[in-house]
Amino acid sequence: MTQTTSDLIRAAREAFNRAIAEKDSKRIRPLLAPSYHLITGRSDQFHGGDAEETRWAELFKSDPTAVYRRTPREITTNEAWGIAEELGDWQGEYSINGALVHASGVYAAKWQRTQQNNWVLQAEIFTTIKYDEACNPPDPI
Repeated sequence: MTQTTSDLIRAAREAFNRAIAEKDSKRIRPLLAPSYHLITGRSDQFHGGDAEETRWAELFKSDPTAVYRRTPREITTNEAWGIAEELGDWQGEYSINGALVHASGVYAAKWQRTQQNNWVLQAEIFTTIKYDEACNPPDPI
C-alpha cells in the first residue's frame, strides 16, 4: 500500500513526539528545515533547525520532566508544490521551581517536501489555551 502525504506527515510528527519523549534532540534535527521558525505557546520566537536542536538538548538537560506531545487533527496538502499544513492539539508537562505544571493548546505547522521526498517542518506556531496557575504568561508587546 502506498503511503499518502498525510500518512508521511503523521509518521514524521509521531517520530518528533517519540524523540521528545525519549529526550533525543539528534532525532529532532532531521525533521526541521534549515530555516525552521518556531513561535512557542508563550510567544517566544526561535529560528533555525540547528539552533532548535540545541534548544531541545538544553531543555532535556535542564528539565528532565519536560515532555510535549502534538496530535494532528487535520492535514491539508498541495501535492504539486510539495507543501502541507498540519493543524492539531498539543499538551506539555514541565517543571517550574520544582513543581510539575501542565499546559495545552492548539498549533499550526507548515511542512515542505525535500528533494529526497521527505517532509520537514518549515514553521510551527503554538497557542496556549489551558494552563496551570504556575505557568508564566508571555510579556505584553
